[in-house]
Amino acid sequence: MRASARRGAPQALQDDPGALIRRGRYALDVVGNLRAARACFELAFRTAQRDGDHEGMAEAALGVGGVWLYEQRGVGIVAGILSMQRQALAAVRADSVLAVRLRARLAAEADYHVGEHSRVLESLAEARQHGDAQAVASALSLAHHCLLGPEHGSLRHDLTEELLLTAVRTGRPIDQLMGMLWRTVDRFLDGDPHAERSLSELSDTLRQQRHQAVGFATEAMRVMLAIRAGDFDRAEVMAADCARRGEACGDADAPIWYRGHLFAIRWFQGRVGELLPTVQQEAHSPGLGPIDDSHFAAMATIAAGEGDHRLAAGALARLGRGDLTRIPSSSSWLVTLYGAVEAAAELGDAETAATAYRLLRPHARLPVVAGLGVVCFGSVEHALGLASLTLGNADRAVAHLRSAVRENLALGHWPAACLSRHRLVQALTLRGQPGDEREAAAELATADCERAQLGMRSPRTRPHVIVTAATPARPATDAPESQVRVLGPVDLTVDGSVREVSGRRRQAVLAVLALHGGDVIGTDQIIDIVWGDHPPVTATNTLQSHVSHLRRLFGTRVAILARAPGYALNLDVDATDVTVAERLIDLGTTAADPAERARHLQAAVRLWRGRTLMGLSGSRWLEGEAERLDQLLVHARQALARARLDLGQHVQALGDLEALVREHPLHEQTHGTLMLALYRCGRQGDSLGAYQRLRAALRDNLGVEPSQPLRDLEAAVLRQDGDLDLSGTRSASVAWS
Repeated sequence: MRASARRGAPQALQDDPGALIRRGRYALDVVGNLRAARACFELAFRTAQRDGDHEGMAEAALGVGGVWLYEQRGVGIVAGILSMQRQALAAVRADSVLAVRLRARLAAEADYHVGEHSRVLESLAEARQHGDAQAVASALSLAHHCLLGPEHGSLRHDLTEELLLTAVRTGRPIDQLMGMLWRTVDRFLDGDPHAERSLSELSDTLRQQRHQAVGFATEAMRVMLAIRAGDFDRAEVMAADCARRGEACGDADAPIWYRGHLFAIRWFQGRVGELLPTVQQEAHSPGLGPIDDSHFAAMATIAAGEGDHRLAAGALARLGRGDLTRIPSSSSWLVTLYGAVEAAAELGDAETAATAYRLLRPHARLPVVAGLGVVCFGSVEHALGLASLTLGNADRAVAHLRSAVRENLALGHWPAACLSRHRLVQALTLRGQPGDEREAAAELATADCERAQLGMRSPRTRPHVIVTAATPARPATDAPESQVRVLGPVDLTVDGSVREVSGRRRQAVLAVLALHGGDVIGTDQIIDIVWGDHPPVTATNTLQSHVSHLRRLFGTRVAILARAPGYALNLDVDATDVTVAERLIDLGTTAADPAERARHLQAAVRLWRGRTLMGLSGSRWLEGEAERLDQLLVHARQALARARLDLGQHVQALGDLEALVREHPLHEQTHGTLMLALYRCGRQGDSLGAYQRLRAALRDNLGVEPSQPLRDLEAAVLRQDGDLDLSGTRSASVAWS
């Protein structure tokens, strides 16, 4: 028992665990003072344990966990809290609601410490089955906290909406507040244009309820918005005030979030070098999250910019223990990868840039936001453009950086837009196509004007970020025309003739080279992917043999070039069926004419000849790529169906939509498109039947109802809304997509 807790309560209160728990609940749920609540709950647990009050022990053990996960820091303190919760769980009935809540808390803490979420989702399912609304609300909030990675957006949204509905059942203001907070966080993480609207609504509610911990998180988001606006002086004052509020309520993240705010301010001011000693010291702080590598990324970025390349390379090597693919998904994942790209650009590190590009590519449209909306470094497109610059791919760099400027303007992130313009000038100058010089001059003039208005220093960019090894010469004009195909069995075509690749590992080597899109990939990384954690001692020699065999299949040695530290595929722009598919899908999802969209998307879909990378299993990296590309196919098929609906081809769209629904029985967007197609074919009953089947599947498998847009679509089908007819295509098909 902490002496401070004993001194803070009268003797009569110390002897009454029920009174201590009520006081702790008021401090936690109503006032939001985490420190005061912890003191009450710790004392309540010891008193209840002394009295043999098992339910009191459980209530106190739950309370001491607090509002967030990993709310208290330090190995000894965390171990003590876990010990309380496990003792309490062992003391209460296994089927009691207190046991359900304790299992959810323990599962969430365990998942959070390793960047996973399977255990807490199992506990959430148990809470739903038990039926206690408070247990469900608590489990939903804990599960949400474990799902802050960029790939979790859809699931986070579903949890948040369920929490807001469950809050109505519990009647507890804290549940409503947490639902509103998570919805606001979700929208900032997703780059939703309505995020600030959610923040205003949350702030209005806090003016009535004044919960200190939620208020601290809300204020941190307001600091982030001030940085986006380029109001650095005001943001710095707000950040200090926010830190004081966090410290006052006992939030362990207060100093960490303050340093994050300060780093973002100095980064955009061009003064981040001032923070290197602080970042070096804080990178090893026990107060950081258990899987947070962002401080190492920050150290690498600053050190590289300051010319300390040894320190920068050492910090980069700490990320994922030298393998970026091993960094667990979390709220700091995007900003960590962003830092890795910036450091790699300064160091000319092609391998890091290439790996970061592949990892970030699926999240191109997201903002680089860390924590619960604490800091934002602009669009992921900027990092993709910079990585492409480092790899010498000027065309790709220009495309990404143009998108970065647009995305940052849409975010209202003026400093990030300014930095993206400067990098775009670099990319255009490097590319040197007709018109690039004029565009670069215009972008530079705009960027310099914005920089002066915002008080930003001129960005220090390396004059030659290009890695020579990553830009091999193109094949001679008389070389055979070749393409690697991975959207099905791995093979290649030469002058239109298919050439089979024998041997599973040889296929894997070719697939790895193809999926790196012409970028250099290190020998060690190829071996890790193809042979796994325990490669034979002959792996390097065997790899060389496989490369020689593949060159013979291509009919030219220059198809695969040896470039330190490994190899690069050296073919034309459409060197792989993946490149062609991605280009066609981009065209098919951005064209204004539905006929043009359908033509491009149909051509893309036809490129798949079966399961991606068919026959290659046992490699986590390849399996991840296969899953990504198969999801790209689903996206293309869905977009094709919507284009056909826009053309009035309802019957033609039905076949693929029905197949998609069978393959993905829980996918709401596909069901919505199917409902619309059935309705337009005059099959209103079948359209409503499709909705009911989805509703039953969601209830049985996830315990949730269909989303509001889909419920609105069902209502429109029931009343035969005129907007569902072909003349209402845009409003009907886009509203829920």
